[in-house]
Amino acid sequence: MGKYSVPESIRKLKPKGTMVKNISGYYYVYEYSNYTGEDGKRHTKMGKSIGSIKEGIGFIPNNTFAAESEISSLDFGEYAVTLANSKKTYTLLKDCFNPEDAARIYAVSLIHFIQGFTYLKDIKSYYDMSILSLIFPSLKMGYDALSTLYDALGRRQTSVIAMEERLVAACSGQIAIDGHVIGCNSENNDLAEKGYRFNKLGEPQVNLLMAYDVNTGIPLLSRIYEGASNDKVSVRDFFDIVDLHDMLFVIDRGFYSTENINIFSSNGNAYIIPLAKNLKTCRAAVHSLEMHDRFIYQKGKKNTVVEYKDEIIDGYRVLTYRDLNESASEQQSYLRKMEQGHKSYTKESFDKLKYFMGVIVLQTNLEDQSAQEIYEIYKKRWQIETFYNYFKNKANYSSLHEQDYYKTQGLAFIMLVSALIHQEFEEASASIKGKSVQSCLLDARMVKIHKRHGNWSVCNLLGKQKELFKQLNTEANIQSVLHT
Repeated sequence: MGKYSVPESIRKLKPKGTMVKNISGYYYVYEYSNYTGEDGKRHTKMGKSIGSIKEGIGFIPNNTFAAESEISSLDFGEYAVTLANSKKTYTLLKDCFNPEDAARIYAVSLIHFIQGFTYLKDIKSYYDMSILSLIFPSLKMGYDALSTLYDALGRRQTSVIAMEERLVAACSGQIAIDGHVIGCNSENNDLAEKGYRFNKLGEPQVNLLMAYDVNTGIPLLSRIYEGASNDKVSVRDFFDIVDLHDMLFVIDRGFYSTENINIFSSNGNAYIIPLAKNLKTCRAAVHSLEMHDRFIYQKGKKNTVVEYKDEIIDGYRVLTYRDLNESASEQQSYLRKMEQGHKSYTKESFDKLKYFMGVIVLQTNLEDQSAQEIYEIYKKRWQIETFYNYFKNKANYSSLHEQDYYKTQGLAFIMLVSALIHQEFEEASASIKGKSVQSCLLDARMVKIHKRHGNWSVCNLLGKQKELFKQLNTEANIQSVLHT
């Protein structure tokens, strides 16, 4: 036998479609292929190394071979329950985008919803390791393909705006708009700037602005703006994106300006906005805090008495409210700080501030609604704070590294779609006593599927998961995936 020959006993151990080379007494396995050359003869071409063979052990694949072999175990449970409870979102995407783009946007947004904020380079790994790879087997989910998708969503917005117009047209007509600061440490992003929270973040920021239906919880519009821009300036762009008419805007004091009040009042629109303490109108309203009218405000199972006065100041309807429970709570907190010895909490300051505790001043152009109705509508706005809490603490949209303006706007749309999925899933989970979005996903997560003898089967499906799947209408999804 020659020095570089390979024994028959070794050749028998090589995988089909490979060749073995003897190098310094070690047997390495390579891919190979046959092709016809220009001379018309058949030739063999050796490919990359995929492992080695050792006598008494057999074929040993190297790491790259193992990584590229077929995945036979997939994440199932959390994807199955989400797919079953986000069908309206997918249908809307298919109505506004071509089928391939709709499927990719949906799959990427599902991953963002389930895994939290996910960088482009990591999305394919989650796709490959989940049942999304079975349900949408032909999707291109590599970095370059998704980078192109994000760019198109930010640069070619016809379909994006068409979908947002559909959302706005179907909304209840009561819209909250608010901003959310996100850190962005990319020096090449045109939107990343040192904003008002630079000292706290320690990095430049971008500003996410979203519109949100306060009655249904459905997000409607999403854009990312320059980190140094004010929300009251950025919000004007929303009125250029879609036709916003006959809406009631429930907005925060940060959006107040004379120009914005005119915008919020035009085209059949109305507004409710709290006034900052330094505004002349607010100072006039709280000059006297004698309130002789009151109503009972109920939030959930809790009731409180709210005192109010309703007056016209400088031509605007201004309503001043005092929540008696909130006032008592703020006073109690202040007095506790005094007892603990905090230097900035004094009796003199308390005597001045106690009348303003639990007080809020609202300005509106609504004429027909009562003071109680206006207060109750405004209180719905706080749902958007819960919504942003999801983005910050659950989805972990706290810092971005995106370097391109258009891709950043593409990400803003992915965030909108993932928020739609969140709202739809939240609505489904709300019907299950004692369950939240996160607890449902956590319980479902342990359920995997494995490929055995060419067939996919569900594993770890215990009684608790079976009941959860039943309550979330997911049983049919199991069978459809297993027969994919």
